[in-house]
Amino acid sequence: MEQGRVDQFRADVSRLKIRTGDARRDGVLQVVGIVLMAGGIIADLLVYESSRNLSDPRDIQSQIVLAIGLLGVTGVGGAVFLYASLARFLRFWLLRQVYESQSQVDQVVAAFQPRVHAAASTEPSPHLPPPELEPSSNAAAAG
Repeated sequence: MEQGRVDQFRADVSRLKIRTGDARRDGVLQVVGIVLMAGGIIADLLVYESSRNLSDPRDIQSQIVLAIGLLGVTGVGGAVFLYASLARFLRFWLLRQVYESQSQVDQVVAAFQPRVHAAASTEPSPHLPPPELEPSSNAAAAG
């Protein structure tokens, strides 16, 4: 049942001709973000390990600066990963919203179709009251 709904959604989306964007770019950005985060953490641990063997305060301070820079690389990787993840999620959410809105518009149009066709025909519509039950302007003025 669920696979049928997914197939129907995909068919309807392709029928709407909505551009879904470049999802491959989001995947690449997610991988780049993960690599930057992991690389920054690993390099930071290596810098920490190498600074333990140093005795000169100037060398240790340069290692601290390098470690802080690598923490920045880790933060940038996290931001890139978050951006790509949110872009993918929000693209799907917006596509779903457009699809549901189009479906609701189609339902409203379908609900008004009988009224439009009935008003155009000479037969009385089941949605409109019979003419003899409509209040006339003379009866309202006399009352």
